[in-house]
Amino acid sequence: MTRKVKAMMTMNSSFDDADLLRASETLKAHDVWRIFTHRKSDGDAMGSASALFEAGVNLGKRVTWCSPDVKLPEGYKYLAHFGDFETVEDFAFEDDGTLYVFLDCATEIRSVSGYDVSRGINSLNIDHHEDNSHYARVNCADGRASSTCEMLYRMFMAGNWEITPRIAESLYTGLFTDTGGFTFSNTTPLAHDMAGRLIALGGVKPDKMSDLISQNKNPADFKVWAKAFSRVKVFGPGNIFAVTVLYRDDFVEAGADMTGTEGLSSMFMSIRGIKFIAVITEYPDGNIRLSIRSREGSPFGAGEFARMFGGGGHERAAGCTLNVPISEAMNELERQIMKKYHECGCTNQ
Repeated sequence: MTRKVKAMMTMNSSFDDADLLRASETLKAHDVWRIFTHRKSDGDAMGSASALFEAGVNLGKRVTWCSPDVKLPEGYKYLAHFGDFETVEDFAFEDDGTLYVFLDCATEIRSVSGYDVSRGINSLNIDHHEDNSHYARVNCADGRASSTCEMLYRMFMAGNWEITPRIAESLYTGLFTDTGGFTFSNTTPLAHDMAGRLIALGGVKPDKMSDLISQNKNPADFKVWAKAFSRVKVFGPGNIFAVTVLYRDDFVEAGADMTGTEGLSSMFMSIRGIKFIAVITEYPDGNIRLSIRSREGSPFGAGEFARMFGGGGHERAAGCTLNVPISEAMNELERQIMKKYHECGCTNQ
């Protein structure tokens, strides 16, 4: 690793770089890995799981990948081991020599249920959310990292792992998606350096990756997106806030599944003046989920707002559950946003 990269990795004084090596050594010391990603998997969760799965196979490890998701977004089927994913809602964690690896999960409850922090189960947590609760036996979390894929890349570099072309594609996917195609404020010098190094390895071609990541929607998805755009409400001082809603019947009528909404929240940021957007989605089980995005100029961040409802995420992207009837969701969300706006003292600025 070059002196320049090492310097960039130590910019956050709250993160101990020794954690990268500790995570690397923990993985290498165990023959069986079970990887867990969070509910409603995104590009970073899937990219990091795919990359680590492939790295484990290359080391001769026995690897499995689980999540509460019924299925993964089909647009990411190019990722290594996409077809090896397993749906698991509840899991019996045993102290049997298996290493349980949580990726992109700020807390243990974001993934499958059954994990008991107090038991001290053999576990590893690799993440980039600033509200990570360090729930595993070994924790490697840096809130200033652009993505979990960046954390995994840094660990690979620290531990002298081989980054093959397939691993590079997976890492680039998470980096690209969590930085909004290198347009979000979490696009750091290290994020650009990482992208350049992955390209230099020969496995990543930016034009090909852009097509794979961005041009993966089907017509049914756009029918759902059209519903969301038709219902958007813009409000607040200078019209900086926006909310919209998707009903479960929208997906049925369009012939689409729930995975096709990835990227929708960010799309609303193209509306002039919008600084904060929340998309309400009604799921088949009746749960009401919010997908939240914020940008520079918003009086509060996405993660800060999501944590008001027991959710989580980071400053620019987060999610949570809204416990109100779907018929009241739009009005209640607008009310909560304006309440938060007045509470933060922005009206006095």
